[in-house]
Amino acid sequence: MKKLRNYKDGDIILYLLSVVPFFLCANAKIDDNILGLALGLYVALIYCRCDYFLISPMYVAGCALADASVVGLIYAISPVIFMGCAKVIHYAFAKPLNMISANVFACLSLLPVFIFDLGVHKIPYVITTVALNQVFCYCATVICYALVVRGVRNKLSVDEILGGAIMIVIMSLGLYRCNVFGFMPFFLIAGWTVMACTHCFSLSAGTLICFALGAGGAAAEINLGVCAAVVAMFIVADGFKKLGIWFSFAAVLLVDLLCGVFFNAYAYDLLHLIAVALGAFAFAVLPRKIRAKMPVYITDNGVNSARQMVKHNRNEVFSRLTGVAKVFYEMGDCFGYRPARAFADKTPSQVVAREIMLRTCATCPSRALCQQALGSDTGILFEGVASVALGGGRISTSDLPTFVNARCRNIPALLSNCEQSVSDFNTRRENEKQYELSQQIVAEQMYGVGKLISNLADDINRGINFDTSLEQKLIEDLSYCNIVCTEAVMYSKDGDFFLNITIRSDDLQKRALDEIVCKVLGCRMQRSGVPQSVGNGKAALSFCAEPRYGAVYGEATARKDGSDENGDVRSVQKLGGDKLFFAICDGMGSGSDAHEGSNSTLNMVENFYKAGFEGESVLNMINRLLMLRNKDSFSALDLCVIDMRRAIAHFVKLGGVQSFIKRADNVETVNSSALPIGIVEEAVPFTDNKLLSSGDIVVLVSDGIIDSLGADGVSLILSRAETFHPQEICDMLLSQATKRGANDDSTVIAVRLV
Repeated sequence: MKKLRNYKDGDIILYLLSVVPFFLCANAKIDDNILGLALGLYVALIYCRCDYFLISPMYVAGCALADASVVGLIYAISPVIFMGCAKVIHYAFAKPLNMISANVFACLSLLPVFIFDLGVHKIPYVITTVALNQVFCYCATVICYALVVRGVRNKLSVDEILGGAIMIVIMSLGLYRCNVFGFMPFFLIAGWTVMACTHCFSLSAGTLICFALGAGGAAAEINLGVCAAVVAMFIVADGFKKLGIWFSFAAVLLVDLLCGVFFNAYAYDLLHLIAVALGAFAFAVLPRKIRAKMPVYITDNGVNSARQMVKHNRNEVFSRLTGVAKVFYEMGDCFGYRPARAFADKTPSQVVAREIMLRTCATCPSRALCQQALGSDTGILFEGVASVALGGGRISTSDLPTFVNARCRNIPALLSNCEQSVSDFNTRRENEKQYELSQQIVAEQMYGVGKLISNLADDINRGINFDTSLEQKLIEDLSYCNIVCTEAVMYSKDGDFFLNITIRSDDLQKRALDEIVCKVLGCRMQRSGVPQSVGNGKAALSFCAEPRYGAVYGEATARKDGSDENGDVRSVQKLGGDKLFFAICDGMGSGSDAHEGSNSTLNMVENFYKAGFEGESVLNMINRLLMLRNKDSFSALDLCVIDMRRAIAHFVKLGGVQSFIKRADNVETVNSSALPIGIVEEAVPFTDNKLLSSGDIVVLVSDGIIDSLGADGVSLILSRAETFHPQEICDMLLSQATKRGANDDSTVIAVRLV
């Protein structure tokens, strides 16, 4: 009971219904001296991982219904025992039951039958029985594997179609031999099948199914007229299907009448007519919605609907991301506005003069007399003093107007207030500047996020193309290597293939899986991410196209003599989209302070690039962030991003020295004129793009190398170097710089495209 709980109700029903095909196959006999063919179907289902303890009773029941004699019962029970032993043996040795082993055990299971009944079954009948069971066992295994394991939605290969046709012939033969008081269920099923093939299958597929169905009846009667009649019913009904379901129904009855009465294709009577009419009528009265969905149930299993849903969802995501990008652009516009400054209509000296007046004259009892004598407020008296103070001068009584020296009774407080007002004004002005700079940073971040989201939206909106033919070929080729693929979705984008498949978890480690994927798609593919379990012993696995190019790199570094730490910080990282990021950041000075500044700067750059921000916007934001620091600190940044699909090197420099590209026949220098990062607010990065070829080496160096060797010296060493190994080139440049007395931190990174 515990085992049964692991199955759904639908699975249990299918196992119970399997007694019908077992009965039909066991009843499929051309001669009573030859045993039926239920054994082949039983072995095929065992091979296809059907539950041994559930399928075996159905097999025994089907065989017993077809032949309840002693020989028939031995034929039913013997294979159950042998296949049980086979499963135990293979389980003990941890070996899967393959097709050859299954056929061998099927052949051995017939021995008890022949030994028990050797006097009746002569040698020719023994050989014929064994041969027919072995052939049918193979055919049944092929088609059952395709339908039970892979699923009915997949396109069948040629051998699977042949196996399916033989399966229909055998069951049709067993069905034709059934006669219930003169009523033959064969013609009932024939009427329904002809109608179903007419409205659910193509002309070629329907013809094949009807031919196989009729061939079984023809084999039982030894009369080809049965096969011709069934095929004729389908062809004529197919010609009338555009006029409606009932025209097809009438065509089936008319052709059946003509074949039975006028051409004597088979014995024709009222029960025959009733059987065909009932079968055709049973299909005709099916609701239109069910008839319309039957092709989907048979061949598609909703995968096309899933593809349409994917496309719909991509459009929805594109629309939403575009809207979010616009929001960030608008927020960036808002943060880009300059705030209204206090006293925007006054000069700095006038603002400070008013501050001095408010601090000094507000509580002075003689304020009214001074204002009356001047004819205005006393603020105008302090503009000259404020101008001197703002210029950095020290205020004394000689700087005060004569009017103030003559009338003011609190000169020391006045001088103190003057200095305090200037100090407060300078603090406010610096805070305002920092506030504006912060706003600009936020605005640029908003624009950067908006650009990032907009790029994501464009990437999602870029068209993708599904290729169902390659999907079916992949499923077929995998099945030949006993890799069960129940679903494959392959699409191409920007010329690259992407593949998602669902396979048995046991097949994940098979070497043939990756080989077949690459062979069918015609390009090198690599696994993307880790497999995800989807239940029922299956796993989903993704593949993507390998980059057209690879890269190998080397690096070498040395710190300045007497320095406690290297001020040069380097990084080599793989980014999304098959891009390689590598950079050198040289902090101001040397030692731990330089190292700390370089490390923090390069970490920010890495994080922005990993998030998907573009080069110039990254450096603009980082440059402004560094400007917010209260200490003088700057770094020379030299980075390169190589697109491994298009072989393009994107150089970005802020204060970095020259970079070099060693090609097969020359050395190219990439110059720079940009200021280091963190010096001025509006530093403009130097950018350049270079096309690379396989074998080219991109070399980044810090100023310690250039100061020692010079740009021409580095270029000369690279041009004379016979090696194209990145690490050897790095060691060579660092060694030469050290020999020439390099007196600064020195770093080299070399990346070769392969």
